[in-house]
Amino acid sequence: MLKLGGREFDVIASGTIEWDVTLLNLLQSCGLADVTLHMGETAEDLAMRVYRTLMSSGAVFEILGCVLMPAGEDPFKWTPALMKTTASFIRGLHEQVDKDAITSQINSLVAGFFRQGLLSVRTFPSFSTRPNGATASEMQPGNSLEGTSTTSSANGG
Repeated sequence: MLKLGGREFDVIASGTIEWDVTLLNLLQSCGLADVTLHMGETAEDLAMRVYRTLMSSGAVFEILGCVLMPAGEDPFKWTPALMKTTASFIRGLHEQVDKDAITSQINSLVAGFFRQGLLSVRTFPSFSTRPNGATASEMQPGNSLEGTSTTSSANGG
């Protein structure tokens, strides 16, 4: 339970298909549906980058409105209208204790998104590990590397 501006909220961990789609669309709108771990970037660096992206996104309030619901309410009764109402309420918070609680909640959300698979992380192999010197774009899912092989002809490959 999270207390903000004198009101209590529960964090929604699972909801209706509409909730799932809405949250995924919000994450995609701020570029967070497919996060790439940069070469040399630690998990902590990645989490900070995701946090900064969320905080600088115009969608952060809607994302919070999507995952926070008035305490005691049935999460399966969530609606986009309730999300907008909650987001509007959060936008108006001004007390430092509420700002700190929001920051903490966003940090928890980032970790939760990865745990739940709402954000996926890709790492790109270094050039030396790509088959036959394939480019990064050739290594993207869906691109064929026909004619390349990672086995040597000495192994019968």
